[in-house]
Amino acid sequence: MTEYRDYPYSSVLAPFIQDYVAEKRALGYIYNVKGYQLFRLDQYWNDNGYKDAAFTPERLDAWMCSLPGESKSSQNSRIGAARGIARYLNTHGIKCYVPTLYVGKDQKQIHVMDKTELAEFFSAVDSYQPKTHKPCDLRMANEYPIIFRLFYCCGMRNDEVCELRKTDIDLENGIVTIYDGKKHRDRLVYLPEDLLTLIRKYCRYLEKDLGVKSEWLFPGRFLKEHVLKTSIDRNFRDFWNKTEASKHCDKRPTPHSLRHGFVVDRINNWILAGIDINVMFVYLSKYLGHKDPDESFYYYHLVREAYDIIKQRDTVTKDVIPEVRRR
Repeated sequence: MTEYRDYPYSSVLAPFIQDYVAEKRALGYIYNVKGYQLFRLDQYWNDNGYKDAAFTPERLDAWMCSLPGESKSSQNSRIGAARGIARYLNTHGIKCYVPTLYVGKDQKQIHVMDKTELAEFFSAVDSYQPKTHKPCDLRMANEYPIIFRLFYCCGMRNDEVCELRKTDIDLENGIVTIYDGKKHRDRLVYLPEDLLTLIRKYCRYLEKDLGVKSEWLFPGRFLKEHVLKTSIDRNFRDFWNKTEASKHCDKRPTPHSLRHGFVVDRINNWILAGIDINVMFVYLSKYLGHKDPDESFYYYHLVREAYDIIKQRDTVTKDVIPEVRRR
């Protein structure tokens, strides 16, 4: 049963906030987090001694500012709470300024493995020997080389790989169908020929050598369940820690870093080949399950290596910025 959290609103805004939150919950929203942000707004209203409920830019000026140590997502949440209640007040005849500020997202630091690090990582994966000789441990040791290659070679997400059913993959044509991916998007993923060969071999191993009967392409310890995302996260860390690169890297990669690596490698190859990436970004975003090309480019622009590749192919800068003349 959903547990609603109520807060002791006490400013002149209190009755409006209470009715607003109740209305949201009647529509099916839990509204605990926003309820807390509205409680903070309620305290802010009291602290500033405002005697009426009218929002103005001046009254919200300090509320809109970033607080010390506050993330952008938290700041956006506060501003969004004020925006929601301001619109509600307007519908009840109280003329209010509606804040429109959006401060963007926090940029996560990521580590995309270079070619040497990738070679070390996959060497650790491919040479892995389980600690026990239990059938499930031996079987799962054969899953990891394929799972991590699906991240890097196809740009698939962790949960998408873990939850693949055998019926989701066309072994004849090398096509994986992702059903109900992130934001409920379906899409097709085309497998490289060498990875397709590896998956065919793995499927024969499961069915003929082990006689495994499971709906999942990658069964977990129990055949009725798929391998767990947390298990993949843990094994990724174990494999990474076996590499020499892990001793010198201050930002530990994650399975999602392999998806980043897929994006970076594809775009770099297109740039070096002289292919128009503005056209290719449309296809890449669909392939990755992104809502638009900008979301795919976000993966790329965070990576330092991207600037080196762009610089190699930059034929404009030298024409518009002349070399410094020596005297």
